[in-house]
Amino acid sequence: MRMLLAGILVSVACACPLAGAPPVRHWAFEPSRFVDPPVDPTAWSESALDRFVVANLHENGLNPAPDADRRTLIRRITFDLLGLPPEPEEVEAFLDDNAPDALARLVDRLLASPRFGERQGRWWMDVVRYADTAGDNADYPVPEARLYRDYIIGSFNQDKPFDELVTEQLAGDILAAQGPPEKHAERVTATTFIALSRRYATAPFELMHLTLEDTIETTGRVFLGLTLRCARCHDHKFDPVTMEDYYGLYGIFASTRYPFAGAEEFASKQLGRTGFVPLAPPAQAGPRIEAHMERIRSLEAQIKAHEEAGKPKSEVDKLRSDLREARKTNLPRDLPCAYAVAEGDAADARIHILGDPGQPGPAAPRSVPRFLPGGGPLAIAQGSSGRLELARWITRPDNPLTARVLVNRIWQALFGTGIVSTPSNLGLRGDPPSHPELLDRLALDLVESGWSMKSMFRSIALSRVYRLACTEDPQALANDPANRRLWRHDRRRLDAESLRDTLLVLSGRLDLSWPGAHPFPDMSTWGWTQHNPFKAVYRSNHRSVYLMTQRIQRHPYCAIFDGPDTNNSTERRTSSTVPQQALFLLNSEFVQEQARGFAQRILKAAKQNDARTHAACTLAWGRTPSPREAERLAAFLSDSASELARSGLTAGQIELEAWTSCARVLLATNELLHVE
Repeated sequence: MRMLLAGILVSVACACPLAGAPPVRHWAFEPSRFVDPPVDPTAWSESALDRFVVANLHENGLNPAPDADRRTLIRRITFDLLGLPPEPEEVEAFLDDNAPDALARLVDRLLASPRFGERQGRWWMDVVRYADTAGDNADYPVPEARLYRDYIIGSFNQDKPFDELVTEQLAGDILAAQGPPEKHAERVTATTFIALSRRYATAPFELMHLTLEDTIETTGRVFLGLTLRCARCHDHKFDPVTMEDYYGLYGIFASTRYPFAGAEEFASKQLGRTGFVPLAPPAQAGPRIEAHMERIRSLEAQIKAHEEAGKPKSEVDKLRSDLREARKTNLPRDLPCAYAVAEGDAADARIHILGDPGQPGPAAPRSVPRFLPGGGPLAIAQGSSGRLELARWITRPDNPLTARVLVNRIWQALFGTGIVSTPSNLGLRGDPPSHPELLDRLALDLVESGWSMKSMFRSIALSRVYRLACTEDPQALANDPANRRLWRHDRRRLDAESLRDTLLVLSGRLDLSWPGAHPFPDMSTWGWTQHNPFKAVYRSNHRSVYLMTQRIQRHPYCAIFDGPDTNNSTERRTSSTVPQQALFLLNSEFVQEQARGFAQRILKAAKQNDARTHAACTLAWGRTPSPREAERLAAFLSDSASELARSGLTAGQIELEAWTSCARVLLATNELLHVE
């Protein structure tokens, strides 16, 4: 099967001439090639993946670092797969398990955890620029956006084949219409990917060409690793994408009906939400929607009749209030719906001269980039937007980009940096792959596995390369300071979500239940404007992936610890070191609360301070303290207790406050903040 697939891919031309120009030759546009990994005469390798890497190391005069110890390994792999620290008993069980398949069973257990989808769904939310608000001037809330978040998390947990995931996000509403009914809600919700496109200005669909630009650019970066925005005003200056290609995609999405979440006319002009898609199939939702619209028509008629008859100011106002309330959703309030898209008026777009929609040029048939296999105009079903055909083109086995982009993102999730360090740009301006043959081999493996993401995570996590220690080697550092050859595993700081979740774990306050809706104000009170936009921060002890995040206002915690930019597709998080981070860890109310909870947990764990110190370090660092560390912590506790005794506190209060101070110190240590 593998060799047959490779043969099919190699037989397909990777680049087609553009207007008589010679083909563009670039590694990412070439078909994936099946290459046997070099023989490893040292017998160090345990998989084909290892053989590709160790051969590259030896070619560059490098040797792999020693294996990480098992305590380091379980902490690393648990954070990478779940975004949470392992419990002490899980660490000890792994250390005591000497069976040859101990690591494989650990990986399988982690992949089966519902926490897996919460962790991996977060980086997908980064690249699809997830937010709970629309991004218009008033940044109106979108309470239904969370359904897409839950869809993503569930898809990772179910190991939904990636080609199916792509198709549902681009054309789930079309699939839903084809049945079966039990998949209708899930497939409709998936198209929130498109609906999340940034809204601009104030009026409904104002500057819609920019919203469509955001859809096109995000689709290109997320699935294909291509930047397409440059072709809006002129042919792409670097990649072989033409304006005709761009407006071929533009026509597909312009033939789609987007939802409108509301804006500042929401109250003053009785302008409500439109285009939200019911989660129930049309046969069930249709009669209820028609009854709701009939009520709106009836209210409009009554208002007109009352005004013509000169009825009091008060009776008309009551009818207007009822009408305004009915129009706020344009759907029955008790009919569940999604912030999703639907088919619109299908038509080809015209090229915008200089990117200006006010200067229409020649028509551009709905199409996909011509320089890729199967590129050019699509055979689109009559009256359809072409989104389903686009999705099927993206997931074609001979498309050289899609599988490469995904395996590179999975590699980045486990190593911190992808084989291509510009994961959303595999084009001519992106960085070349550090291990091109390995990238192709993994891409072929992914397709052969039926696009199983968990299978790819498992293969990489079980490799010996992944198990390398974070050791220092002056010669290797001099030869490869960025570790692009993978001679060791890089030490990484916890991302914002993993850090916050870890603090909640240590305090014993992390709520792992499935959260409900965000506590947005009731829709009847909505009246935000561009001068008074929606702004809110909601407290929660659920995992950080469930925090309400806005477009215009960044979440204050995520902003400090390098959370994603929700206005754009975030291909890779930054990892800054700024004073605000230390100040937050030492002074914030949130950390103080978790430190107190951690202290209470420690006090319950043991009666004596030396045993408590042992328990505290084991929980925070995954290991027992060294004699020197234990001595310093004991001295800190003693000094704290002496200072507190002067304040007149009781013995119990002194003990709790001293341990709270100690806990706050432990929560700010580099060993807790980093994973090796």
